[in-house]
Amino acid sequence: MYTTEGGSKGGVPVISYDDKVSWIKAYAWIKDGIDSCRLKMGEPLPETCLANEIGVSRTPVREALRILAQEGYVKIIPLKGAFVSDVSIEDVREIYDIRKLIEPFAALSAVSHIPSAELRQLEAERESFTKKIMGGRDADAACIADLDLKLHFIIARYVPNRRIKSILINGYSQLKRFQRFSAYSFSDIQNMIEQHVMIVNCLKARDPTILQQCIYEHVVNSGEYVMKNYFLR
Repeated sequence: MYTTEGGSKGGVPVISYDDKVSWIKAYAWIKDGIDSCRLKMGEPLPETCLANEIGVSRTPVREALRILAQEGYVKIIPLKGAFVSDVSIEDVREIYDIRKLIEPFAALSAVSHIPSAELRQLEAERESFTKKIMGGRDADAACIADLDLKLHFIIARYVPNRRIKSILINGYSQLKRFQRFSAYSFSDIQNMIEQHVMIVNCLKARDPTILQQCIYEHVVNSGEYVMKNYFLR
């Protein structure tokens, strides 16, 4: 698959440094494109075009697509090629079921590790966003979705359990792909802000009991909103 340095070691090919760099570059470029919605759901991912765009050969692009397919970001169809995978209603139900089960525990395990400086920055961003909305200025769906998920990404980043962290971050990334195109009413935004204020206050107070309850209720409310306004409308 890749060129090797010095042949093999114990019968296992040794991947060269350049090959590692190219694979990481291709993987990061494609995944960022999907996460940011620059690459839309259902969009084809031709290897040659991607290789030219990223500045690598087709081999690391092919490997990156294979890994992304395993992670659920890409769908590979025989004889047709690779495409950005859709996020189905079943995917969303499963993600929210997982979130309800593990996110309260994740927040509990992370609460003592999150730096106060990050919480202050999050508060400042939320206050700036609130002033913008209250001042009558519009906020696009992408901005609202990013603000909503940023809090959860921060909590996940400080979860000590690496597997739980990986599950949560992957789920958030999948949700972000369609939340950025959802419609939010003024009351929706107000509810989101109020829930975030409660969660951040619990994090600042390092209050695990109330934090778990707030996180659980927020996830339940978020799941109901997404199902009603995105899939069932």
